[in-house]
Amino acid sequence: MTNNQHSRRKFITTCFSTGSLFFGGLLFLNCRDKKESANKESEITKESTSEDPCNDLLDISDAEIKKRESLGYVLQSAVPDNSCQNCALYIPPKPDKKCGGCLLFKGPVYAEGHCVQWAAVTS
Repeated sequence: MTNNQHSRRKFITTCFSTGSLFFGGLLFLNCRDKKESANKESEITKESTSEDPCNDLLDISDAEIKKRESLGYVLQSAVPDNSCQNCALYIPPKPDKKCGGCLLFKGPVYAEGHCVQWAAVTS
């Protein structure tokens, strides 16, 4: 009888140990993949600069790029009457610049762009 109790205890301990290692390994692999994919996305965004100054995000931090993405900023508004140029938060471009800005995040902004925080200009 003592032999059966010992083997049952050993079996349960082995099951918990194996299960813990298995789930710990999955958690480790899952966290590692997310971190790598997030780095790849930010590299792609930063490298996607062209001769268009409104698309130049090299001087913008990763946190600011994520902020832009979280606000749903797009380069071209899908709603005709709601674009950055008629938003209360839009900063018009300076005379020597082609791109405007936004009060909510850093970086260049297209006048035709849009985000979820669009606010009508009040007179």
